[in-house]
Amino acid sequence: MGTIVDMSTLGGARERPGNIAVRVMGTPRSGTNLAKHLIERYLEIPVVFDQGFWKHGVFPALMSGREIDHGGLPIVVMSKDPVSQILSWYRLARNDTIFKPNGNLGSFLSNPFEVRQDFTGARRMEYRFRSPADYWNQFYFAMDALRRAGAPVHFMCYEQLVSSAATSLYLISDFLGFARPFDVRSVVEIRGTRSTRAMISTRLRA
Repeated sequence: MGTIVDMSTLGGARERPGNIAVRVMGTPRSGTNLAKHLIERYLEIPVVFDQGFWKHGVFPALMSGREIDHGGLPIVVMSKDPVSQILSWYRLARNDTIFKPNGNLGSFLSNPFEVRQDFTGARRMEYRFRSPADYWNQFYFAMDALRRAGAPVHFMCYEQLVSSAATSLYLISDFLGFARPFDVRSVVEIRGTRSTRAMISTRLRA
């Protein structure tokens, strides 16, 4: 069996676009930190989190006739299966973190949901939603509205990023306009494991 070559380590293997950075957004526990790590390591593009607006914040509602200001950077939006996502929030909410603690799953799912910015210290802002599902819906519908309005937005599923990291990086590099996108035959390390992909699924749009 032949050896798989890590194309990302070869000089001149890719031609990067003119973008100086890419913005990564997503709800908490959706894989934004993993995406940042992989993009910066393998695509060699710096990732912006909280410049201008918070990576976990709901993008402001679009207004007819108003120019959209998305910060001038392409945006990769991380998402996770909604059920897994909300259950991970419940586990996180049992500690006093960016979510206010909540004792049991039933009340967590039905009661108002408060999200706190975790980088502003004692004066951190709080956002209040009707429920965890309301936050999920508002966040991702806002990002989809931004995409449909013409902003450079690319959605990436956490489960796909973990199971098919090389293909995911190919899709991100293609979205970013690489002259030579990331090679799907590359070996990509994720937290001590290796994820390889020999070919692109015909169901994925190049």
